Amino acid sequence: MNKVATLGIFISLIIGITCFISSNNWIIALVIFALGIIYFFFLASPMVKRYVIKSERFHQCYHFINTFIVSLSIKGTVNAAYESTLETMGEDFKKSIENIEEFSSSDRLDYLNKYFRFHDFSLFIDLIKIFEDQGGDIIDMSSYLLEDLKNTEEYISTSSAINRKKITEFVILWLLSLSIMIFLRFALSSFFITISKQFFYPLGIFAISLFCLVSVHLAIYKMCKLKIKGWDDHEKI
Repeated sequence: MNKVATLGIFISLIIGITCFISSNNWIIALVIFALGIIYFFFLASPMVKRYVIKSERFHQCYHFINTFIVSLSIKGTVNAAYESTLETMGEDFKKSIENIEEFSSSDRLDYLNKYFRFHDFSLFIDLIKIFEDQGGDIIDMSSYLLEDLKNTEEYISTSSAINRKKITEFVILWLLSLSIMIFLRFALSSFFITISKQFFYPLGIFAISLFCLVSVHLAIYKMCKLKIKGWDDHEKI
């Protein structure tokens, strides 16, 4: 079970318990809990997984291109630059491409273009082909590409920092809201006995709890919205 699903069970349990305490209706609480579990397992987990893979994949792409260009400027050949760059990559990356070791250097890069799937990597391959055909100073030739990569890397880092801040604010806001619901249940116990008998009251608690789940979805959806040229979120990884 992944971390998102585990956290989803915990969040669904908190909302479900709050719903039960506030409404004294276990059916509504179970419905809210079940909806939360279904959402986190089948919607939130894949969404967060795609976000994590995308950001990690670009970090790999950024490191690969930077290291490759520096190595190429020193060693002078694409094959030597590739081998040198491969040594600096993580084990996960090496395992994912171990089936292309017998390929030529150009075929390896074409394969990696499908692995990284970013617009910048396609530009990088075009740049390498030009270098192989015409030669030149690879550092100067790749200055625009490196600048664009740096900007995207900073964009991802900034987005991650903003997400952490927003998550903290979101959690505090909803914990306060749910705490107020529980507090009013016990602080106004005599009033609760009267109002809980009304038809609209449990439906109102259900609506508030459902809105909490919807707001969680909107928050996750917005935080996972990472726009990087060339990557299609709907394409299978």
